[in-house]
Amino acid sequence: MLYLVEVAIEPENLAHELNQMRTWLDHMKFQVIGFRQIPGANICRVDFEDEREATAFAQAFAGKELNRTVA
Repeated sequence: MLYLVEVAIEPENLAHELNQMRTWLDHMKFQVIGFRQIPGANICRVDFEDEREATAFAQAFAGKELNRTVA
């Protein structure tokens, strides 16, 4: 199963916010399956295999957990 999280990103802070997310993920030793920006939107989508990691990430970055999907 994949657990998806979407996080809104301000375009003027894109590089800084993505860097903060990557640093946080590294610090927590979380491994993501996918990490991408949604074209035409100010949204970053991060895919996890672990539900607890997805929830922690969503809470840390005011993200929205989406329905899980089958990998």
